[in-house]
Amino acid sequence: MSPKNAAARQHTHSNSEYGDLLEKLNDIPTLPVVAMKVNQLISDPTSSSSDIAEVLKKDQVLTAKILRLVNSPYYAIPGGVTDVQRALAFLGFNTLAQLVLSLSVFSLFSSVDDEDFSMMDFWRHALGTAVCSEILAKRLKLPKPEEAFTCGLLHDVGKLVLHEIDPKRLKEVVRETRMRSCTFVEVEREWDLPGHSFLGEVIATKWGLPQVIRLAIRYHHFDVSKMDTILSSAKPIIQCVRLANTICVKNQIGNSGDRSTGEITPDMLAPLKLQKSDIASIEEQLTKDMERAGAFLSNYA
Repeated sequence: MSPKNAAARQHTHSNSEYGDLLEKLNDIPTLPVVAMKVNQLISDPTSSSSDIAEVLKKDQVLTAKILRLVNSPYYAIPGGVTDVQRALAFLGFNTLAQLVLSLSVFSLFSSVDDEDFSMMDFWRHALGTAVCSEILAKRLKLPKPEEAFTCGLLHDVGKLVLHEIDPKRLKEVVRETRMRSCTFVEVEREWDLPGHSFLGEVIATKWGLPQVIRLAIRYHHFDVSKMDTILSSAKPIIQCVRLANTICVKNQIGNSGDRSTGEITPDMLAPLKLQKSDIASIEEQLTKDMERAGAFLSNYA
């Protein structure tokens, strides 16, 4: 038996372990009340900017974080803003709602580093994927590029879930990817683990996150172009997140446990009508935008 197969057999989950792991998902807290209300507002076409401003008044800490982000160079609002209503006037309802959602999700998880899994590296990878997803969404002229940002930011939330419910298992996977210079998904599949994308989708469903976010979390490692079961309206964002994630791995922007070279394959480019020659300019834009996005890291980590 090869060392790889031996390792796979050693780490394979039994059905009872699978059940125990999924049971532990119940220990992950629900979203804060403010985020739940904002989530409802996102889904309600009749909601307005004043509705979200009213909800945010009830959480001063969250409001302070939101204003700090809104005043960062990433959004470059002339003269800055000191209240949510003015921020809404510049950024719009959807962008602000997505920020509230993201900050609330990440507030539920520990930000403590350990030697095998650096939380700062994780956030940097998540942020890079968010920024790159938004760049791609704007390039494609998608109607809500800020939605692509949130999907990119939350795409690996399943790894945070695993970090909470089975940190030993997460460390074992990360050590294996480092030793073999391979992807996180390869090890998950070989060891028959509930994948991080599955765990992420389960928790996102529990929280009632918008469907496009749940789908991006679940399918960001798949070519969804020929998958009939997925909403056609969600496919472009999922494809943006998939490519953005790979670009960040390739350029070593942060690290969330994937130690592969970040190979960009034709099936990642074709649905987005991109050529390999387009990647250099996207990477250049990503580098510039990441320099302006530094404030996000201090809020999430």
